[in-house]
Amino acid sequence: MDWMTNLSLEHHETCDRARKLLGVWRARAAETEQARCVSQQTVAELLAEGLMQLFVPGRYGGLQRDWPTLVETSRIAARACPSTGWMIGLVGSHAAIVGRLPPVCQEQVFADGPGQIIATASVSKEVSILKQDGGFRIGGTWRFSSGIDHANWVIVSGKDPRDASFGQTLMFMLRRDQVRVEDAWHVAGMCGTGSKDLRLTDVFVSDAWVVSQSECFGPAPAGARHNPDGYLFDVEFIPYLGSLHIGPVLGCAEGAYDDCITVLRNRDAAKARPLLLERLAESAAQLSCARHLYHAIALLLHGAGVAGRSLSVQELVTLKRDRAYLVRLCVQAVQRLVQQMGTAAIFEASPVQRHWRDLQVMASHLDVNWDTAMLAYGDFVLDQRQYDPVTNGYCA
Repeated sequence: MDWMTNLSLEHHETCDRARKLLGVWRARAAETEQARCVSQQTVAELLAEGLMQLFVPGRYGGLQRDWPTLVETSRIAARACPSTGWMIGLVGSHAAIVGRLPPVCQEQVFADGPGQIIATASVSKEVSILKQDGGFRIGGTWRFSSGIDHANWVIVSGKDPRDASFGQTLMFMLRRDQVRVEDAWHVAGMCGTGSKDLRLTDVFVSDAWVVSQSECFGPAPAGARHNPDGYLFDVEFIPYLGSLHIGPVLGCAEGAYDDCITVLRNRDAAKARPLLLERLAESAAQLSCARHLYHAIALLLHGAGVAGRSLSVQELVTLKRDRAYLVRLCVQAVQRLVQQMGTAAIFEASPVQRHWRDLQVMASHLDVNWDTAMLAYGDFVLDQRQYDPVTNGYCA
């Protein structure tokens, strides 16, 4: 039996809300890609169904669901439109970051209700961060800010200038009107996430809106006691944040598989039938294996969260290994089907090519990088060294 059947009734009801919108999201997927941004209509649907409020603390009117609910709804949505799944899973997760901040920040962010969309940007260039009395003055460009066109708030990060080794990372909470969006999002896949650049010019951020990333993402952050009934506001957050990609990736691959089957069923493939059957079966088997890994990851993280414990070193390296392997299985499964379809898959009218390109882009994310994950696991098994999940390195 699927262990997710043992989750709460609220979990299943929330997933049903996503399923009922699959038809309109599928019909809108090509338009979403062309616009390079999910539509305002899609965002309105996500907010109306509570799918962007899954990690908003209950005290502010949010649904405050557990980790499996967010990753599963993002998986469901990605079958029709991976960019919409990304909005739910990645952008929607940022509400949990706010729920870990000092209470004064939470109160102001959610003062206008739970339907706040929080964008982030951590990859930066030409950044200036200066400490001044009462705060910091920051400037520069931050990249890959998914969902920024619909955001109310923004979190950017950078190195603490007071740390001579530049080892400490700070997070700056900003209002959307404090940043300028620069449209550099001309990409091969996941176009609809609208992950544009942010330009900050001499912006002052008071100390009250600046937190240490290690403290915010570590166990028992400042906001934990303010939201005592949700483990996502209390446990070490990096393993959860880094594993969110498995929902959109698996959903995208499942959507591609379904679309391929639809096309191939309508083709006269009698001569190639034995080969076609073999390839379909192998891709189906790989996606089945990916689902087992998906459930294992969800079970591990949810179980640790409910127990209020951090993952062991062995669990962390295994988690990184399994999510990277899940992604590889999904990529290989879809690649095989695309090759079997031949030129039918290359036309813009085919949803298969869009799924394929989206999958390639998601698979390039650092959190699911194959080399990093496999080397970390191998090093641990052979040397039993102490792995640091924050730096992706090992203690001496």
